[in-house]
Amino acid sequence: MSGNSLTITETGLQTIDTALQAVSDNLANAETIGFKAESAEFGTLLGSLVGNNALGGGAEITGLYRDFSQGAIVQSNSPTDLAIQGNGFFIFQDSAGIQAYSRDGQLSIGPNGTLVGSTGDPLLGFALNSAGAASGVLAPLTIPQTVAAPTASAKVALSGNLDAADPALTGAINPSNASSYSASVSVQVFDSLGQSHVLTFYFQNAGPTAGTPPNEQWNWLATLDGSTTGLSNNTGTVEFNSAGAVVSGATPAAALTATVTGAAPLSLALNLGSLTQYAATSAATGTADGNPVGTPEGVQVSSTGVISVSYSNGETSNVGQVALATLPSLEGLSLTASGLLQATSASGAPTISTPGAGSAGVIRPSALESSNVDSTSQLVNLIALQRSFQANAQALQTAANMEADIVQLQIQP
Repeated sequence: MSGNSLTITETGLQTIDTALQAVSDNLANAETIGFKAESAEFGTLLGSLVGNNALGGGAEITGLYRDFSQGAIVQSNSPTDLAIQGNGFFIFQDSAGIQAYSRDGQLSIGPNGTLVGSTGDPLLGFALNSAGAASGVLAPLTIPQTVAAPTASAKVALSGNLDAADPALTGAINPSNASSYSASVSVQVFDSLGQSHVLTFYFQNAGPTAGTPPNEQWNWLATLDGSTTGLSNNTGTVEFNSAGAVVSGATPAAALTATVTGAAPLSLALNLGSLTQYAATSAATGTADGNPVGTPEGVQVSSTGVISVSYSNGETSNVGQVALATLPSLEGLSLTASGLLQATSASGAPTISTPGAGSAGVIRPSALESSNVDSTSQLVNLIALQRSFQANAQALQTAANMEADIVQLQIQP
């Protein structure tokens, strides 16, 4: 009897020690990003039969329960820190090519531009096509570290006012002679190499036309970097009606072309339709498309996991989309040595999707999910386990004393 009591009590001490390990692990990871609290589940062992009734034979740990409830989301200062609001896990790939899952969104950009987690494993996601749709093939997400190619200007638009009170002028427009033109406006354009050029328009009030009612005609001439050399279709006229609106010459039929040293020729479609002619000081402005070479300046992530890179030239490029994994049975996930989770037959196969699709949660950028460990409740568990351990230890000591008494009785003469 006493030997059986010792065995039973030992099982109690062992299960309490295992439960204490779980509580200790929770407290140790109370500040670990994405950590999910765990607890040991107790079960009864079958002992001997007493009067045809089964007597309990002690206790055992039947399993480990992990609480996958949402942790608090806190803001961070890093644009690559990500938190998941709702279901799902980030997908990482270890050096052996095996996928693992985590709620830890502490990401950084590796030496080759790859987004990596706190374990150093690359984050997986989808490439995006020209329409912004995910490719459907998982691959490490990479932030470009190279410059963005320039875009040559192709469109120029002018707006603003030309003063109706300016006197009519005769003769050709001469950019070197301010008395030969009434107003000017400059626009920055870019060639195929990203070089900046200044396109300047000179306007000359040529007086009323011969029509009835007459329109007011303005001649214009354009120079590139102060010269007309190599330019074609760089002159024209624009007419305004009595209400000051453009009625002719708004969009010249032929594009203004320019030969640029070392780069492809410029071909610029002009739009003068937003100019006005009122009795107010000339104040015209111009805009052009095109961009110079751009260097990466920042990373942004949307709630749907789309990663975009902003460049110094004002351009933004979508470079990929974060993927999330959802699983049928979270309790079946297996914990790896690095703290990541892996799918098992008990967890079921993962469903891979983009954030916000299906049952997957959404991304909270520049934020992290805290551990969901409640330190107060864990300390209460410590007190309860300590009392149980003391009680089992007392039972073990009592059984040992009884066994010693029996041995002493047997050796007496």
